[in-house]
Order: sequence, then structure tokens, then C-alpha cells
Amino acid sequence: MGTDGRGLCLARRGLLVLPLAAQAPDALAAVMAALRGNREVRASFVEEKEVAELERPLISRGTLAWRAPDRLEKRTIEPAPELFLVEGDRLTLERPQRGISETIALDAAPEIRPLVEALRATLAGDIATLRQHHEVSFSGDTARWRIILVPRSLRLRGAVQRITLEGAGGFLEVVETQGNEGRTRLVATPAP
Repeated sequence: MGTDGRGLCLARRGLLVLPLAAQAPDALAAVMAALRGNREVRASFVEEKEVAELERPLISRGTLAWRAPDRLEKRTIEPAPELFLVEGDRLTLERPQRGISETIALDAAPEIRPLVEALRATLAGDIATLRQHHEVSFSGDTARWRIILVPRSLRLRGAVQRITLEGAGGFLEVVETQGNEGRTRLVATPAP
């Protein structure tokens, strides 16, 4: 079989494209390994929630804490105290000003679990769990990366169409959700 000039050009392009395509999974694996290496992370956050009915975004501030393998805490300080805590398969939500304090099993709230796992599995560097609950797209490299998650659950997708996670190395800096009720963007800064 002979190779004409066109076939050789296509073969060269194929050789050039394959290494680029092969880099993405390796970069994703490297990012997941860097995240997995963090056994405990503390950060402050600023969160903006855009709601169609409001002219300006709602802004909240607080702290985040992650402790491997499965403890995630979001403590809002402003504008009102709130605690969102996941430990294992239990979710605790406290809103003292409203007199709310409840703990539920994540399995009892199947629409919440994929949202929790989007954060928890990312922080744990657990790509298998991310893929269990979401379609996963990755871009970037270990220095700057972006992961886009689309919930597999049609029920959840009715409320949240996409979750975008951005970071640098082993630190998750931005969590943005796009849903029926608007957009939420949380920006985290490592605690000193």
C-alpha cells in the first residue's frame, strides 16, 4: 500500500492530535491527585447569588472547611449565621435566626447528594464519584484548571443545569452553579 501526500499529512496530524488529546486525562488525574493530597483545607469565601427577581446579587461571607475523607463545612457569617455541614452520609443545616436545626441522611434527599458530591468528591480528588453523579468535562492543566459538571439525574438537572469548578493546583477557588433560580458564584481564599 502506498501513501500519497494527503495520507501522510493526515497521519502527521493524527500524531500531533493524539498527544494533545492524551494530555487532558493525565492533567485531570494530576489535578485529582493534588486535591487528594490535601487532608485538610480552610478558606474564607464570598458568595454571590443572582436571582431574577432581584436587581442586585445577594452577597454572603463566611468560612469553608474540608477534612478528608468526607467532612465539608460551610459556615456563613454574613448576612445571617448559617451552618451547612456534611459528615459521612449526614447533612446538618442550621439557621439560628429562623430557629432551624435539622439533620438528614443524604440518601433521604437524592436531589441534594449530587450537589454535595460535586464539592466533596472534587476536594477528595475522587473522579469516580464525580463521574457517578455527573458528566465531567475538564480543561486546563495543574496550574489552572476548570471542571464542568452536568448532573446525570434529570430530576436534579431540572434545578441545576451545570456546576463549574475552577482552581489552581490542589486548591478549589471557584464554585459556580447555574440553575433555574439563577446563578451562584462562590470564590474561596485560602485561610492563613
